[in-house]
Amino acid sequence: MRASIRLCRILGIPIEINFSWIIIFAFLTYFLFGQLDDSGFRWPLIQRLGVALVTVSLFFLSVLVHELSHSAMALYKGIPVRGITLFIFGGVSQLDKEPVSPRIELVVALIGPLISIVLASQFGLAWYLLGRGESPLEVVLLLLAWTNLSLGVLNLVPGYPLDGGRLLRAGIWGGTGNHYKATWIAARMGQAIGLAIVSGGVLLAIFTEVLDGIWMGCIGMFLFFMARHSFPK
Repeated sequence: MRASIRLCRILGIPIEINFSWIIIFAFLTYFLFGQLDDSGFRWPLIQRLGVALVTVSLFFLSVLVHELSHSAMALYKGIPVRGITLFIFGGVSQLDKEPVSPRIELVVALIGPLISIVLASQFGLAWYLLGRGESPLEVVLLLLAWTNLSLGVLNLVPGYPLDGGRLLRAGIWGGTGNHYKATWIAARMGQAIGLAIVSGGVLLAIFTEVLDGIWMGCIGMFLFFMARHSFPK
């Protein structure tokens, strides 16, 4: 049984959703629904649920746009793309081969965070022009502005295989001319950052929010193991 289901093709690229995505979609919807309840909005239950569902759906659409920008740039630079998969920790573009130069690595990696930051600015501008109020539409726009900004900024963290780690590798590769060394350093950085996130999650779970700490720890472990499997052979 396949772990993912195919939704469609965009620009000829297969778009798939991993079954683990259902878990995080449900979790984020439940979490946001609870936050809206705790924030004192005097909205009917169905309205809070609707805002939560719309916000999470549009956020995942934003993640897809982020990944599509990577894939579209890769195709433009002559790199075949096998597909894009949305899963529990976000999304991933599956490239058929590594970039052949530091410059191509840089532009393919950088376009995703830039697109997310542009989306954040557009959602934020729309919220501002509407009056910065607390209507359901304005709340959705503000949440999408913050989540896209977070997506763009966090992806610039210099730990491979995050976009920032790929930018780090491009910089080291361009400076040394050694792709092997650049990948090794970027992957080590990814491991170090992953462990730091795990440590932060443990502290968060012990002293403040258990659920948030566990989730943060899972993200850190995911990054650590992804970086561990990225070392050049």
